[in-house]
Amino acid sequence: MESITKPKMSQEQLATICQHHLGDALDEAIELKDGWFNAAFLLRTVGGKESVLKAAPPDSVQLMRYERNLMHAEVSAIRMVKAMTDVPVPAVYAYDSSREFAESEFFLTDRLPGRPLDQVRGEMSLDLQEQVDAQVGTILRAIHTITGPRFGTFNQAEHETWADAFKCLMGWLHQDATDLGVHLPKGVFSIVDRHTEALESVQTPTLVHWDLWDGNIFVDPKLGVVTGIIDFERVLWADPLIETNFGHIRSGFIQTYGDEILQGEHAKLRRHLYDLYLFLIMVIECRYRHLPSDHEANIRVKLDETIEAIHTAA
Repeated sequence: MESITKPKMSQEQLATICQHHLGDALDEAIELKDGWFNAAFLLRTVGGKESVLKAAPPDSVQLMRYERNLMHAEVSAIRMVKAMTDVPVPAVYAYDSSREFAESEFFLTDRLPGRPLDQVRGEMSLDLQEQVDAQVGTILRAIHTITGPRFGTFNQAEHETWADAFKCLMGWLHQDATDLGVHLPKGVFSIVDRHTEALESVQTPTLVHWDLWDGNIFVDPKLGVVTGIIDFERVLWADPLIETNFGHIRSGFIQTYGDEILQGEHAKLRRHLYDLYLFLIMVIECRYRHLPSDHEANIRVKLDETIEAIHTAA
């Protein structure tokens, strides 16, 4: 899709990057337009090598606070997951933050086989879909074996408790909304303060992907096999329950991940708080991205429903 956050890159720039970082001349460059935030291109060299280039928003674009330095986080997280698990992630060939070849930072990876799950799920049998969902559960379980010393974003894991980290994330959203005058339901940012106890039950800073929807899962649709996962830019050291996969649980997923995470005393309330955080982001980013008013209206309905669900769960 079109987005003001996606940098424009010329064929000349892409050819120079290809020669410098891949050591071969560019034969073909194809823009990959599915993403919402970064620009992406499939690069084919004269020698036949294929690579994916992902470029961050230009420095001139106003971003939300949690979006700053996401590319550094993504590259670091991919390398960590590749080194510490068997999760199928792309190999990073190069990460360039110099601004020498482009107006923003970028990185190059190998091209994953398969197709995005959101494009082929409807073509697959229910059995194959469940088979894929089960693999996603296993993949997330593996990622969640990686733990850190503190909570927060990948780049700013500065908090001893998850409650403090989550309040910080919400505080950033409050500032983002204030900066552009985004109207939000009265008292929405005080909700988390009333439920600190629920967040304090989380003790271990766990690596979470936080964006593992079908568009970021590559599969072989005929075999029902996950061939890779992408887009680690929004990784957190957090409560695993914040993963969006627990917002709309599929049976195959929960069979392999396990349902013990849903059984804690405050699990249902925490899950609603995480939906609150997500829908606040989605509403506020409409102003930053200049998204259509009907899109914002639909998200605001979900935000209101989540606020009501929190009141009910509490």
